[in-house]
Amino acid sequence: MPCRRALSRSAFLKRVRDTVKQYDMLHRGDRVLLAVSGGADSVCLLKALLDMRRQLGIDIVVGNVDHGLRGKESERDSAFVKRLSGKFGLGCVHKKINVRSGGKKGASIEERARDERYAFFKEAAGANDCGVIATGHTMDDQAETVMMKVIYGSSLAGITGIPPVRIEGDQRIIRPLIRVERREILAFLEKEGLGYVEDSTNRDVKFARNSIRHEILPFLEKYNPRLKRSLVNLSDTLREDFFFLGPEKEKAVRKYAGGEGSPPVGIKISDMILQPKALRKEIFKELFRRAGGNVKKLTYRHWMDMDYFLRAAKKNKSLDFPGDIRVTRTVDGIVFRKR
Repeated sequence: MPCRRALSRSAFLKRVRDTVKQYDMLHRGDRVLLAVSGGADSVCLLKALLDMRRQLGIDIVVGNVDHGLRGKESERDSAFVKRLSGKFGLGCVHKKINVRSGGKKGASIEERARDERYAFFKEAAGANDCGVIATGHTMDDQAETVMMKVIYGSSLAGITGIPPVRIEGDQRIIRPLIRVERREILAFLEKEGLGYVEDSTNRDVKFARNSIRHEILPFLEKYNPRLKRSLVNLSDTLREDFFFLGPEKEKAVRKYAGGEGSPPVGIKISDMILQPKALRKEIFKELFRRAGGNVKKLTYRHWMDMDYFLRAAKKNKSLDFPGDIRVTRTVDGIVFRKR
């Protein structure tokens, strides 16, 4: 891959500032809880937002979690973040959690860690009057996420990747580095003379994301040096399509299947068939969810079976889906219910 010159300090900060503006991430007067792990990405975001703090008109509080998964190394990382916060004169809200027990049934340790981490950040943001939570996700993280979804199979929602901005209640979760490459981050930190900590598990290629990061993407970049940017642009484009479908789906479901209520839920086949195929699929997933199903368990094969069922099934025929959800053909419609 050809070597590209590192961005100057001002160009780097402009890149971050432009991202903030492009996605309307921050508004003057915002108080931001910045999630800092001590890694290069979060340290970079901390320094960048500090340097732009007056220009953006924001206040910053640091949040840090010790998952306890790497023993002394985890404690070292949290101690580093506390020292760094003190150096910059910032408050640091810290919590140590245990993700090896409890959590959602069937969830991996990584999923439990993420759930616990975000639960803490939301709680800490509320307690510290922060309406915004900022995380250090980068262009590399986005490209890896999209590639992982492509490799393992995903719906449109999955390939939209990590949302640059997500609204949850009265809080905004933002990713100001989502259009910045990790190599640019490392160059910025070197110029600023800022250290960071490294998670020793990040180079273990037995984990899928690490394999994509260290093996698959570098191999593919031989054919397209701007592959990461292409994948991020793809996710942005598909997210626009997905956001268009969301309100249209809600409108169609309200019109033809009614509002939220207890299962069973149903819809007339004629009303379903008249919808564009992309919207039909979203309506199917919504009705499946309302019947008590987990949409993440659905595959493309399930949708193909459902589409054929809509067109060809006879009265009283049924089709079974994950989570004990059964779809039954009535005289003129279909009904979703738990078996």
